[in-house]
Amino acid sequence: METTRFGVIVVCVVLSTASAIPTHGADTQDTSMDKRQASHHDCLVNGYRFRHGESFNIPGYSHCLQYRCLNQRYQIVSEACEVDGQCHPVGSTFGKDCIFYRCDKSDRGHSLWYQPTVTRRLCKDANGHCRHEGENFPYIFNGHWYNRCQCIVYGSQTRYSCGS
Repeated sequence: METTRFGVIVVCVVLSTASAIPTHGADTQDTSMDKRQASHHDCLVNGYRFRHGESFNIPGYSHCLQYRCLNQRYQIVSEACEVDGQCHPVGSTFGKDCIFYRCDKSDRGHSLWYQPTVTRRLCKDANGHCRHEGENFPYIFNGHWYNRCQCIVYGSQTRYSCGS
């Protein structure tokens, strides 16, 4: 199985690489402009204050990762891979342009990584439909329409061959 790093999760630019997120509560200095009445049960995360019991996303990180503040600690309550601004839950499969992925989570010491892993590649015909290797289908190459084409998937590449 091949891993691709086109999904961005949490810290980096979407469709660039997988990235790390904090895994558990750690107090940081409160530099936010939040004027709410502070409670000794609140959570301070990356300079932001969150109320006890509040669900939140950490500003600047993926919106696909949701936390909850519980007695000065925060924990993950929802986690997913972010691809093109959409959230795909850990373990789910999804497709884009005839490439199919599974959202995988890995623990790398003090951080968790969320990234889509390629599980299957298909070929894309002239009409945008996904086709299997060995199947005959129409394909456009260099602006020319061909009716009898096939494809072969080589690792991360797809090659097309067309007869006249």
